[in-house]
Formats: sequence, C-alpha cells, structure tokens
Amino acid sequence: MPANPDTATSRSVLVVLGMHRSGTSATAGALRCLGVPLGRRLYRGHAEVNAKGYFEHADMADLHDEALLALGSTWDDILLPADGWWQADALRPYARRLRERMRRDFGREPLWAVKDPRLCRLLPWWLTLLHEEGLTARCLLVLRSPEAVFRSLHRRDGFSREKAHWLWCLHYLEAERWSRDQARAVIDYDDFLEAPGACLAAAGARLGVTFPVAPERASDCLAAFLSRDLRHHHRHTVPDAAGPIVELAWTIYARLREQAAPAHAATELQSARQRMLQMQQAAGALWLEQLAALGMAHGGLALTLRRLVRSWSWYTGKPVRFLERLLGRDV
Repeated sequence: MPANPDTATSRSVLVVLGMHRSGTSATAGALRCLGVPLGRRLYRGHAEVNAKGYFEHADMADLHDEALLALGSTWDDILLPADGWWQADALRPYARRLRERMRRDFGREPLWAVKDPRLCRLLPWWLTLLHEEGLTARCLLVLRSPEAVFRSLHRRDGFSREKAHWLWCLHYLEAERWSRDQARAVIDYDDFLEAPGACLAAAGARLGVTFPVAPERASDCLAAFLSRDLRHHHRHTVPDAAGPIVELAWTIYARLREQAAPAHAATELQSARQRMLQMQQAAGALWLEQLAALGMAHGGLALTLRRLVRSWSWYTGKPVRFLERLLGRDV
C-alpha cells in the first residue's frame, strides 16, 4: 500500500477511524466546529442512539455498504478479509462513484474529513483511491474501551460480549495495520470528552494539520456540542472471567493507547491479528460458509431499508422510521 506524499501544498483528508459506538460521530462533529468540511448531506441521528447526528457523508456511507456487499461482507461480518481484497474487479463501479463524490463535494477543499466506522474495513481501498486522486490521507484513530463499546452495542443491537469484542478487535487491527504508514494520531474518547480542544490540538500537531478554526477559538462550539449526555458508558476494566477474545481486545486496547506506536507494540498487534486468524480457522469451513451467507442476507435487507428511509420525505417516511427503530435503529 503506497503512502501518500506528505507535502506542504498537498490537499489533505482526515480519515476518522474507529469501531461503531466508539466516539467517531462526536469526533467528526467536533471537527466541524473547527471548520473542517464533512460534505453536503449527512445522516441524521436517532433520538436514543446518536441524537446529534452521525456526521457521515450519506452518499459515501451508502457506497461503503454496497462495496462491502459486493465483496460478500457487511459491517458486522466477523470474518477477517482475504489478502488483496481491495483489488477486486467488483469494487470498480463503487470506486468510480466515490471519486465522483469526492470531486463534487470536496474538489476545491484543501482539507476535508470523512467519517464512517466501515472505513476500518475498507481502509486500504480508500487509501488507494486517495493516492490516485493526489490527496494526502491523515488518519485520526478514535479509541474507546472494548467494554464500553460492547455495552453500547448490546443496548442498540443486542450483540453478545464475545461478538462485540471480536468486531472491536477486527476493526481496530485493520485500521492500525493499514494506517501504519500514514500520518496518524490516536484520540482516546474518554480523554477527548474531558478536554476536546487539547486533544484536537495535539492530534492536529501530530498530523501536521492546521485547522480552519483553531481549537482554542472553537471552545464555545465544542462545549455546546460535546455535552455530558454523549457519554453513556464510561471506561471500564477487564471483566471477570473474560474469554480469549475479550482478553485479546484489552491487549490491543493497551497497545493502541501508546500513541507513539513503538516497535514492540506493532509486533504485538501483528501477533493479535494472527491469533484472530487462528481462532477463525478453528471454526471450520462449513461454519464459515454459513456465517458468510447469513451476513449477506442481513446486509442486503439493511441496505434496502436504509435506502427506503433516506429517500422518502420526513412525513412520508414516518412509518419506515418506526420500522427502522424496531430493527435496531441503524438501518
């Protein structure tokens, strides 16, 4: 994966990375306080989940879902990806449409941001697209404890602790692996809520980014946006009688909090991914095939419902939004 050129004159994209329910929406919303463009049409939030918004570019997020489906995957697919998947011919039409959206909405912007937890699973593909467009990727990894993410996912989607931790590991290992050669900064969500301006200023310095609005000048906007109600679950410690995947998630969490990413941390993270691969292989080919088929069916239904919800007007779509809430509030 080629690293993007890091020059003073290059146009940059802040790629906000993190597991679902990890604080990426709050981070992206805070970036908007700093004057960073996020796009024309963003997904609205849900009252009981992300009331202040997801801050996801709606067209790009839909394309991400479609691209994952074209690969036989979904956002909550527990299978590790095959090597070189981003070179698949099936992705070409989605790459073309993503480039069109980039040029249409950000063609004149020296700095813009894209946020979607699916980017963790699509990062090498996105980095290739940005490189081909002459854009410099600057990765902002938003980190939240595995237990806090599990409790949020359990509340929203009913996920078990094991599935939530498995997905947590997969998202962060893929994000770390493919962002390693890019300009990168890590924000811990709990620290961010306590001192957003300081965290963003430190991240900007590490990434070599000058925000349109300096963090110290955006303090009122940040304080109004990042209210205490955004923190539904505080940082936790490793739960008692934790299984192998839970323990692995906490090992990864500890290493990722070391922002300098020393050599020993990178080695441990690579070993963690190998352990996940071994656990996946132990499941057996038949079970893996069945899991992939179920994921495709679920993903196709979710994408269809999302298109219905987003394409209708507020009044016409009211019955569909009711269905959306029944099905997990994130179709």
